[in-house]
Amino acid sequence: MALLSGLLLLFTFPRFDFEILAWGALVPLFFAIQNQPLARATWLGFGAGMVFYFFGLFWVTNTLTNYGNLPLWLSIPVLGLLAAYLSFFVAIFCHLLCRFSSGSTLFFFLLAPPLWTGLEYLRSTHGDYGFSWLGLGYSQYLSGSVIQMADITGVYGVSALIVLVNAALFYALRFLLFAPAGERGMPWRVAGVTGLMMAMVLGYGQRALGVYGNSTVGGGGLRVALAQGNIPQHLKWDSAYQDEVIDTYSKLTREAAEQKPALIVWPEAATPYYYSLDSVGTAEINALARAAGAQLLIGSPYVITGDKRKVYYNSAFLVSAEGENRGRYDKMHLVPFGEFVPFQSVLFFVRKLVSTIGDFGKGEEATVFEVNGQRFGVSICYEITFPDLVRQPVKNGARFLVNITNDAWFGQSAASYQHMAMGALRAVENRVPIVRAANTGISGVIDPDGRLRDTTRLFVKDLVIADIEPRAEGALSLYARVGDVFSWACLVLSGLLIFFGRKGAR
Repeated sequence: MALLSGLLLLFTFPRFDFEILAWGALVPLFFAIQNQPLARATWLGFGAGMVFYFFGLFWVTNTLTNYGNLPLWLSIPVLGLLAAYLSFFVAIFCHLLCRFSSGSTLFFFLLAPPLWTGLEYLRSTHGDYGFSWLGLGYSQYLSGSVIQMADITGVYGVSALIVLVNAALFYALRFLLFAPAGERGMPWRVAGVTGLMMAMVLGYGQRALGVYGNSTVGGGGLRVALAQGNIPQHLKWDSAYQDEVIDTYSKLTREAAEQKPALIVWPEAATPYYYSLDSVGTAEINALARAAGAQLLIGSPYVITGDKRKVYYNSAFLVSAEGENRGRYDKMHLVPFGEFVPFQSVLFFVRKLVSTIGDFGKGEEATVFEVNGQRFGVSICYEITFPDLVRQPVKNGARFLVNITNDAWFGQSAASYQHMAMGALRAVENRVPIVRAANTGISGVIDPDGRLRDTTRLFVKDLVIADIEPRAEGALSLYARVGDVFSWACLVLSGLLIFFGRKGAR
């Protein structure tokens, strides 16, 4: 039953997208761990997590094998280590749930939602090593009325609701099957509370869809163009291919200019040279912006030379319609084992194994740019998966967001779809439109209600022209204002419930 839960969770996410399964996926696991010794319950949780994360993240082997030069026989154990790390949180969840519920189904029901949410928050946000991929709430990115609550609670509120429903179903089924003494009247109260919570969430969701699905709520329309060059990964930095790369994006830019966009966006690391440092390439980009009569946001690496070493940055530059450099954003959250090697003193051998690992510096400021009087923030690739990071430019005045990425590393796997799904929750949390330019896809627009539109196919050259409605001035969502207060409340509530349940602990 524990392994079944892992499989059901897997099928809720892209590219399966059977999101309805999430509302009962944990029930088999709950039955599996009930009345089990703590050690067994812990291992059952770990097993469920391993099935879910190992197969849900199997695209990691594609990245390591095709771009990291690791053989498949070594890529699979590396994936296994990542899955084991993530499964550790499921194991801790099952351990604490069984230890402190002490056989009480009601206490189990009360503790499960905040405990799962608190642990998910911790594993998603801690320092440089947070990993929010496959967070439970993301499974509902297509369920418009469910995810609207994220503008209050963040994505973690959706996770909490899913676990609440799972715990209520477990409570009801356990009562119907085993009728535990002393709890005969409780299932109906639990069902009533859960039903009321769902009704409130769906009611709020329907109302929010009516508001944010209306294109007139923003602060004035803005036309953007998203260039998807589909440059093969192994040719991006080949000097012999440099002219062809720039020619591809130049043609897309000139084609976009015919539609008179205010902003044209190129993907992450689109230029095969260092913009602002390569004089010929920089002049070429500046001239292209002048010819297009639009501002260009381009992904390009940057380097600062110090006394002892060079520090490289994964950056985005804004080039004005007059051909002037208007500012730079440096990526703030780097990819472990992609843009830096964590714990280098211990993992000194990793760089020799994976030749594509970079050594990048971290940006320090959530830069806010401006186009036609509309302020916007930028996230680069992996950063879109971090709620608190993405809300920073919105809190600082951004009225829409741009995500630039290069998902070529993922191949044709589910990863690109999972990546886009997380963007949908960022749009709802901050109530801003997000435009996304990806080298090989998926490019497109995410509206403030989380709806995906104008999306491209993977591994095709394409151009998206879209009109967006930036948020109105001063119309900050609660989440953009206060951040992860809900998640911290779940951690506090879990601590209180554990404190009061410790007397009955086994």
